[in-house]
Amino acid sequence: MSSATSPGKTVVGERQTWIDQARWIAIVLVVMGHAVGQMRSQSGLAIVISNYVYIFHIPVFVILAGWGARRVEANGKNLAKIWWQLLLPYVIFQIVAFALDWLLDGKDPSWSFTNQTFGLWFLVALAGWRFLGPWFRGLPWAVPLSVVLAMLAGLSPSIGSWLSISRILFFLPLFVLGPWLVDHVSVWRQVVSLRWAAAGYLLALAAVVLLLGKDFWRDPFLGKSSYEDLEQGNLAGMLVRLGVLALAVVTASAFLLVLPGKPGAPSVAGGWIAGAGQHTMYPYLLHLQVLTLVGATEWKTLGQPTLTTCLFVLGAIVVCMVAELKAVRTIFLPLVEPRRLFTLSR
Repeated sequence: MSSATSPGKTVVGERQTWIDQARWIAIVLVVMGHAVGQMRSQSGLAIVISNYVYIFHIPVFVILAGWGARRVEANGKNLAKIWWQLLLPYVIFQIVAFALDWLLDGKDPSWSFTNQTFGLWFLVALAGWRFLGPWFRGLPWAVPLSVVLAMLAGLSPSIGSWLSISRILFFLPLFVLGPWLVDHVSVWRQVVSLRWAAAGYLLALAAVVLLLGKDFWRDPFLGKSSYEDLEQGNLAGMLVRLGVLALAVVTASAFLLVLPGKPGAPSVAGGWIAGAGQHTMYPYLLHLQVLTLVGATEWKTLGQPTLTTCLFVLGAIVVCMVAELKAVRTIFLPLVEPRRLFTLSR
């Protein structure tokens, strides 16, 4: 049997290191997208950067999450992990967000845990995918079925951010496709011509986004808007959603293909990035609080918008690097990984 039909068989070591590296680079893009998003009303560069990364940075994470959960079973152990690893941190950081809003803006907490504050929707959505994943693995035509559910979700104008149901269903096909796609990308990465083609595609897409500027239609890529909210008929909305999902898969695959990396991450930088990729919950959760604090100041309005956008990009990288430091992880472990706190106390 050829390697093309047995993905990952000859590149197991490489696959693991590049996946960890991909996770860290993807979280940098997430933080960067959120950071420059604060400058969208002032900077054309911020608009282009955020439009571009929103095409694929969340799809990359969802695809990798699907691959990481490929052996998860539908049992009590999985439910316990969903609670400890995802839902409890969500509750903790939702309370932190309530506290910051009260301290900074005087807003009374809503105490609602069914609708998420800034950026926390992904934890709830990941819990949903982790719960649904094992059931879909046992179904024939699992990916087409998940696509049908994604299409149907756009019919409802009311589910919105309630328990992230809209986004859970919108990105579900990527989670279900993840195990197959990541294993095949691990083989395709060995084909130099494919990697160059992926790089050319990403550059061409960047040029299109740059040319479109403010006219780029970003809303469908967020996965939370119904067809009615997008001012589309049901059929047109479904076609748009299907096209967005297809573009997300192609672009995420291209991103995974162009990432550098050798088996075992032999370089110092590669080894650090691979190690950091195992702790992406820290930059993900901590950067939300940093941006809340920055947003409460006038700092973003003090400088030239393009320069400030560049500083936000640099700041996003720095925040991700700092959040990965062992000392920082030790300090925030009770909030980000509460289960480990109980394990360490035994």
